[in-house]
Amino acid sequence: MNAGIEVLPLSETVKKPVLEASDLGKTFHLGGGRSAGGHRKVVAVDAVNLALCAGSTVALVGESGSGKSTVARLLAQLLPASAGEVRLHGEPVHPRTGRQRRRYVGEVQLLLQDPFASLNPVHTIRYQLTRVLRLHGNHAGRRGIEEQLDTLLSTVQLHPASQFLDKYPHELSGGQLQRIAIARTLAASPSVLLLDEPVSMLDVSIRLGILNLLANLKQQQDLAILYITHDIASARYFADEILVMYRGHVVERGPSESVTQHPTHPYTQLLIESAPDPARRGRDAAEVPGIGRGGGAASAAAPTGCPFARRCPFAMDVCFTQMPAVSAVDEEGHEVRCWLNSPETAGGPRH
Repeated sequence: MNAGIEVLPLSETVKKPVLEASDLGKTFHLGGGRSAGGHRKVVAVDAVNLALCAGSTVALVGESGSGKSTVARLLAQLLPASAGEVRLHGEPVHPRTGRQRRRYVGEVQLLLQDPFASLNPVHTIRYQLTRVLRLHGNHAGRRGIEEQLDTLLSTVQLHPASQFLDKYPHELSGGQLQRIAIARTLAASPSVLLLDEPVSMLDVSIRLGILNLLANLKQQQDLAILYITHDIASARYFADEILVMYRGHVVERGPSESVTQHPTHPYTQLLIESAPDPARRGRDAAEVPGIGRGGGAASAAAPTGCPFARRCPFAMDVCFTQMPAVSAVDEEGHEVRCWLNSPETAGGPRH
């Protein structure tokens, strides 16, 4: 599915971030009876830093339960952060209501994974797109709205618009619905798109078309994009930078080509090895070293040290007791949080 995605060059000039997060964290507090040990808490996101710049894409990659979607909801202000700060155009963002929140949502749009669930089944496509235009301050008359609806659907390659506007969501295919959902986000004239697994619910045959559409929109409208996915292969071709998440922590980050061609953290290596590859001739994820070891994403409390220690085939004693610091892999911004790459323990004994 990766063939044909245009790789756009990184800007030669340093751009200021449109949306950024500093030490972003989210802890969920769970109730429980005496038998469950009383009050419990789950750290879903821990000290995540990222910056989204106009005309570029950052991919957040990891398996289910790693905290990717929680980050998107924190950035979209659908969840209050437990720690850290979100900034839009350099200004701190605080939970808001009314016009202030609407202004923020207009700039930062979230595209959900399931197009069937993201659209209201009892209203036509025309109504749903028109409502977004009106909510975000478009006061054009009927003829002006019709022209904008035609433009929106043409932008997402659905034409003629008249063929889709008066239909209900159940009358359209999954790919068409996701294009409608993209058009709805564009109706708010956003600066930032948060894409939460935008193609995972679609047939393999139409995923490439959606990704190419999003790549073209990024270039044409100078959008800042956060691309959330479990597919590190698509992230390599669609994103400029990749952040690999495991149990709420960013364990590796850097230019997409560097991270995918020279993965340093054992978890990143595991993601790449478990991706479908005809060259492996039938090997599946269960045959990749490290898969199936204890302490998966759905297991109980994380270890005191590195969260991946229980699954890592290269774990050392220190991995279970101390969280590793971030260390540089190269001079191009490729970084990793792993004791194997630390000058103090590199080449040390295996646990």
